Amino acid sequence: MIEARPAPHIRHQENTRTVMLDAVLVLLIVYAMTYFYHGPRALVLGAWSVAVSVATDILCTLIAFKRPNIRDFSAVVTGMLLPLMMPASIPYSVVAAAAVVAVAVAKHPFGGVGHNVFNPAATGFCFAAICFGSALFEYPEPLPADKLPVFLGDAQVLLGVSPAFTLELGGVPKFGLVDMALGSFPGPMGTTNILVVLACLLYLVFRNTVRWEMPVAFFATVSLFAYCFPRADVSRLESVALELMSGMLLFGGVFLLGDPVTTPKRDLSKVAFGVASGVVVMLFRRFGNLEEGMPFAVLLMNATVWGFDMLGEHVYSVIRRRRSEVFKDQKVQKKA
Repeated sequence: MIEARPAPHIRHQENTRTVMLDAVLVLLIVYAMTYFYHGPRALVLGAWSVAVSVATDILCTLIAFKRPNIRDFSAVVTGMLLPLMMPASIPYSVVAAAAVVAVAVAKHPFGGVGHNVFNPAATGFCFAAICFGSALFEYPEPLPADKLPVFLGDAQVLLGVSPAFTLELGGVPKFGLVDMALGSFPGPMGTTNILVVLACLLYLVFRNTVRWEMPVAFFATVSLFAYCFPRADVSRLESVALELMSGMLLFGGVFLLGDPVTTPKRDLSKVAFGVASGVVVMLFRRFGNLEEGMPFAVLLMNATVWGFDMLGEHVYSVIRRRRSEVFKDQKVQKKA
């Protein structure tokens, strides 16, 4: 009898729809916080991105002469992720362009859901960062006296820089650690509230949607790197806190690196992948030209997943072989 196995992008017993619905649920919580900080424009950006992502997904499916799967929420998750990595003042056209690239370039050419090599949301963001860089790295202040209008038009919006930009220049962010933990600083609209993102990670780990090995290895490596090589004139512990809470490092570690499609299968491979990802992300931060290299580092690491899978399979094969040899030796000794 042939043993039934889950789809190639699912690393546990949950089905695709359950995994995607878990992601949608936690992202809705993040959107609730973006509404609190930036008003209804944040929600409209999310809805617009989801609409473009889903429409592109359906169109690509029809072009491939396939039947659209209404139970596939992967395009919804991609659409929800993209605006959260951008400022609340981002033009709708930029979000739409990023969503089209994410689905039409990073997802469908590789075979659709479960077969993409590169994370679609990271791909869409990197495309937007290259083509519309200035628009992606200037952020409105959270909790302004007047909320951002849904359509900016000629409205004057006060824009500032994020702590990640200050760290890139070797400076010390003016925001306290408590303010940063609560999201009271300029930055990508879905990544600033550190406590909410951490709560989302705990829920996803509890649900087994994200395995704990990879994020723990990733954040531990980032923390060790930040402790040993501070970028600002602060204590080593402050350096760790600033690196973890600035930019989209925490958000990316949860929602981009934690994507079950583009992570290795074996637990040991996940740990090695998390460590390598932490080193690469910190090298991007230290030597890159952009204030936020996390999505670029994610794409680079996505291309190496096959290598970590091969490494994991080799290690487990050696372990099984040694166990088999020990078992045979024990049987021989018993017969003797």
